[in-house]
Amino acid sequence: MNLLQEDWITIRRRSGWVEKISPMRLTANQDDPAVEVEAPRADFRGAICQFLVGLLQTTMAPADERAWRGLWDSPPGQDVLSSALESFLPAFELESAGPAFMQDFDLPMADPVGIAALLIDAPGEKTIGENKDHFVHRCSVRGLCEGCAAVALFTLQINAPSGGQGNRVSVRGGGPLTTLLLPVEAGATLWRKLWLNVLPETALGYPVTNDRALVLPWLGKTRTSEPGGVGDTTPDLAHPMQAYWSMPRRIRLDFAAVDAGVCDLCGLRTERLLRRYRAKNYGVNYMGAWLHPLSPYNYDARGEKPPLAVKGQRGGIGYRHWLGLTLGANERVPDAALVVKRYMRQRRTLPLGAEQARLWCFGYDLDNMKARCWYDSILPVYGFESDEQRERFAGTVTDLLAVADEMAQTLNQSVKQAWFKHPKDRGGEPAVSQSFWQRTETDFYRCLQQLAQADLSGEEVLPPIYRAWLGTVESSAVQLFDEWVLAASVEEKNVARVVKARTNLLRQLRGKGEAKRMREWIKQFEEVEA
Repeated sequence: MNLLQEDWITIRRRSGWVEKISPMRLTANQDDPAVEVEAPRADFRGAICQFLVGLLQTTMAPADERAWRGLWDSPPGQDVLSSALESFLPAFELESAGPAFMQDFDLPMADPVGIAALLIDAPGEKTIGENKDHFVHRCSVRGLCEGCAAVALFTLQINAPSGGQGNRVSVRGGGPLTTLLLPVEAGATLWRKLWLNVLPETALGYPVTNDRALVLPWLGKTRTSEPGGVGDTTPDLAHPMQAYWSMPRRIRLDFAAVDAGVCDLCGLRTERLLRRYRAKNYGVNYMGAWLHPLSPYNYDARGEKPPLAVKGQRGGIGYRHWLGLTLGANERVPDAALVVKRYMRQRRTLPLGAEQARLWCFGYDLDNMKARCWYDSILPVYGFESDEQRERFAGTVTDLLAVADEMAQTLNQSVKQAWFKHPKDRGGEPAVSQSFWQRTETDFYRCLQQLAQADLSGEEVLPPIYRAWLGTVESSAVQLFDEWVLAASVEEKNVARVVKARTNLLRQLRGKGEAKRMREWIKQFEEVEA
């Protein structure tokens, strides 16, 4: 199976028609264009979109912004796209005696592993041995069609968690957060959804190489990291573009054991159902300043450590992460992905019309090798006419988030005081804080919309927005305290402790920290205006 030629990606067209296409047919039938990727699993959908973005970035990156815009306005025809991909056909064979997609170049003999182990959320040997596979059961996946096997393999390699001695993590670490820009326009084509995340060569600034094995690591001998191997792999020992195609796991699909059957994920009946693969540890050990253009990063303030990709968050991606994911770094938040920063810089010249983009954020929340949850969120993105306007906006949003973070912590502490005799000896309860962020999310985005439409050159627009936000977070904190504490039966709570904790909560909400400073600023501003 060649992943560039054969129809294996399920898409939905604008008319609602669903079919399988190959990457070479991505822009075929412009009268009824593809608008969305369909997949049997949420992580597969995210992986397929990353696969297609990486493919376009690798095979037909535009030289500059002008070339990028030309392909935005007029997508390449099927013949042009096929011509661009044709020279890469040998690199995307799923089964081959030589190089095979995302598979070890020269894997020695190794014990076979059931095909289900390619899935990140599949129960491991320890979980099965302890009979703890309650939610994702053992033996629920026994066979995969070639298309699902390819996506599972790619998903594992680009998200690879830690898991046992010598099992290396992805170039972004285990369970990285991915952020993809989406056009807001109704019925946007799949081409535009992908192309918005492809960067011109001038934006990437990567060195030119004719050695494809430096970009697509399965084309050459594996840089193994066992004792006596080549050691760590840094960007200067490969190529920065390999970030799109990181291959930390040494895997070879076993085509000697295929048979006819039905794929346990997509339901396709096939004559070539994959049952197992071979694997060996000590694959590529990515170290150093690797940067993936589709992920946000945290940077060491002293510059002594390499950047760390943001990982999937417990509790999901919400408005508390919005500032860093969309507007970039300050001292408190991560730096936005390269594709997002390029969009913010070039927004006025990008042909998106009056509408802004949205940001699709997704990734696994991993506890070492255990997948706790898959998170998937869509965040609004706003553009600005000048750097000064953006900085004013970011500063105002920082104020809103600082107050919300303080309120969430105060609520958590107050609930602990009501529940426990010695609250300082107890850890935080994540569900309490998470309930606060969820309760106030709609109001935050309402404030955000007001700020985005306001003229921030003057401060007169801020007092009513700040006042409304203070009212929202304060009332939400009190309501949630009552729900978490007062809802319990009388027999289960210490009434005196509850009353004391609630009294302290009310005092702290109005009498300290960021909320107090914001309230004092409003008062001073209004006195000056009067």
